[in-house]
Amino acid sequence: MNRKKVLIAGGYGAVGVQIARILHDRHPDLELVLGGRSAGKAAPFPSDRVHTVVVDTQAVDPLIHAGENITLIINAVNDLDDRLLVSAVRRKIPLIDVTRWTEVFQQAIRTLDQEELHAPVILSSGWMAGTASLFAMMLSKSLQNVEVNIHALYSLRDKAGPDSAAFMDRMSIPFHITQSNTSRLVYPMTDPVKIQFPNGYATHCYRLDTPDHVTLPRTHHIDSASFRISFDHKVSTYALAGLVKTGIWKMISGDRFKPFRRKLLYNPGTGSAHHLVIQLKGMDAKGNLVERKMTVSDPLGQTHMTALGAAVQAENLLLMLSTDEPMAPGIYYPEHLFDHRMDMDAVTHFFTQYDVQVSYS
Repeated sequence: MNRKKVLIAGGYGAVGVQIARILHDRHPDLELVLGGRSAGKAAPFPSDRVHTVVVDTQAVDPLIHAGENITLIINAVNDLDDRLLVSAVRRKIPLIDVTRWTEVFQQAIRTLDQEELHAPVILSSGWMAGTASLFAMMLSKSLQNVEVNIHALYSLRDKAGPDSAAFMDRMSIPFHITQSNTSRLVYPMTDPVKIQFPNGYATHCYRLDTPDHVTLPRTHHIDSASFRISFDHKVSTYALAGLVKTGIWKMISGDRFKPFRRKLLYNPGTGSAHHLVIQLKGMDAKGNLVERKMTVSDPLGQTHMTALGAAVQAENLLLMLSTDEPMAPGIYYPEHLFDHRMDMDAVTHFFTQYDVQVSYS
């Protein structure tokens, strides 16, 4: 029997290893290939179904050493020049990418528009590998003219890889959001909204540029989407908001001050829970205004929630590839899961199996 083979680029990283472990334990017939820049590196856990290869996103052809018969690629490492993306597309291999902030996300779409697609490409780079958008889509079911507001509590004590701090380098750059089907320019760390998170911590959340506010309004029933963040250290949150508001952050936005910027908010610890609060309002079939709220908490933190977001996408795509009606070639976002036979209960069950707490109201 030919095993399905999944290649995880960045497979040694904080997120990649967890994706590998989740898929390995859930699918006994799955072969996993972990890609990284170092040759001859040992697999992070013992298994005769786990192998390692060299995958360097800076190489002209990052997949030159990847081998044959790859069923799916999951990218968990920055691909800033789209080399891995193009390499996968030209090999006609389905790809899930969970690493892109909004500018590089939109760059990927432009790159893909220049390529002939023979397989699905899932750009699942919203917050925590699209987990926030996925749950927002679930919550908006049966409503129209929906306004979505996503809030995240980021723990400065949580585990994190170096790529997780990349969004900080965009704190001085304005971005567009969609409100009532109209585009509006906003700035990071502005428009605070006070939110109480599931752990009881109440704080102001500020705007942040993520792909969620780009992809969600592209669905027919969502008119507006916003993403806001706070850190679980109020002094750090207010200090960052102040630096952005006064223009100091822009003054220190060059490479010279990059170590300082990273040190301010990138000091990963041993782990801490990650929390989301998703609020929305919309119209039901009778024209009544409906408000809904969901909280999502992962006690194992943001890297674990990201890994779960990638794994649920991968599991769904692998299932589709096995059917008589697989996903057609094209660009997809995480919320497209609901267009392909995965329902709300199935997604919720997937996450709660891993002790993620999900609550609706």
